[in-house]
Amino acid sequence: MSFTGLVKALFLPALAGAALAAPLLGATPASAATCQADPYNGVCVATTSYTVNTKVAVQRTPKTGNVSRYVAAGSAVAVLCKVTNGGTADGLTSTTWDAIVGGGWVYNAYVNVSPYTRVCGTAGPAVTYSATAYPWQAVDTFVSDGHGYYQGECVSFAAWAVRTDGRAHTKSPDFMMNDYQWTGAYVDATPHAGDVAQWDAGRNGAGSSGHVAYVTAVNADGSVTVNEFNWGNFHRFNVRTFAPNTPSRYLHF
Repeated sequence: MSFTGLVKALFLPALAGAALAAPLLGATPASAATCQADPYNGVCVATTSYTVNTKVAVQRTPKTGNVSRYVAAGSAVAVLCKVTNGGTADGLTSTTWDAIVGGGWVYNAYVNVSPYTRVCGTAGPAVTYSATAYPWQAVDTFVSDGHGYYQGECVSFAAWAVRTDGRAHTKSPDFMMNDYQWTGAYVDATPHAGDVAQWDAGRNGAGSSGHVAYVTAVNADGSVTVNEFNWGNFHRFNVRTFAPNTPSRYLHF
């Protein structure tokens, strides 16, 4: 980051997050992959493509009587996960249904699905996140954290939180430059605990390099609580709760 950038970081009301590489001036976030979420717990999951062997009704819930659309015989569907306690259909005894990308459920008897398909709602690893464990709680200079960021910056804290929170992640948060350039992750349609909230430059108080924060909770009223560093107080910890549309987007690693 240039000297000018460092001066801005020191004096902007919402302090810019600094990465060790020089910012790409005028760059805009590239398209990131969309998170394919488990319909039961919102966890981003890997999908598997399967072929339906007959025309299949896609139901809104895992039972008959609530058709949303149809899939033609021989078409591929991307399966997210399955449940084994749905309704029966067409005189068959199976109660297994598969959740598919695009929303809805198809009766498992008509899909050539592996018996090892993930069960919807499967819990991830135990969460081990603790903000007080961040090793650079009060750093007043610019020192590398060894992961591509300056200690005490919002990017350093958010990346550290993702690395150490114990959740299942498939992407690395390291060495991704400034806040607004964090594009190496999935984009969540809705926020979940463990996501990273991302602000583009200038959005809702963010500085010229944008901002990132670690989502710790999505509350009953829909508001989002984050932990962050470098928001309004140089290289210091902060907690905020805000409306879900306050950041530009939510990233899932």
